[in-house]
Amino acid sequence: MRRAIAPLSTAVLAACTGGAIADSDAERQAGDVLATAMPLGTLGVELWRGETTGAKQFALSFVVTVSATEVLKRTTHVERPDGTNDQSFPSGHAARAFSSATYVHRRYGFGDAWPLYALATYVGYTRVVSDRHRWADVAGAAGVAALSSWWLVDPKQSVTVVLGRRSVFVGWSTPLP
Repeated sequence: MRRAIAPLSTAVLAACTGGAIADSDAERQAGDVLATAMPLGTLGVELWRGETTGAKQFALSFVVTVSATEVLKRTTHVERPDGTNDQSFPSGHAARAFSSATYVHRRYGFGDAWPLYALATYVGYTRVVSDRHRWADVAGAAGVAALSSWWLVDPKQSVTVVLGRRSVFVGWSTPLP
């Protein structure tokens, strides 16, 4: 998974952040793109790899994350920093982005997930600098995504078979969370 996700995340970050450092509108747009591209990319990679079980688990976890986020927004009534409405907590953009990172972490381990965590954190940063959210809103979104992934996603198990001259070794493993 690392070979597929890491280049994808690097390419998406490079495409979305070019020139964005000096312009908060561009940063906001980069966050908007990443919040959609990350889940689509994660699902696409799983389907491309033939991981239908993982794709189904990601889709379910994503739907639960987005649904829980919307319920929390409509029940907590936390005002946005820019004062436009009272649906700041948790950040929907960050929840979508962190759903990819936490899914990959749960399914394949932190070694495959860290680039996605970096991208998801950047999405949260774009929401904070555009005055749409506070860091607490981003942290809440990450927590919702993590709870959903740890509840609904099974770690990918792998079997290793090593043939020796007079022996066979069979190993069964799951990635560390």
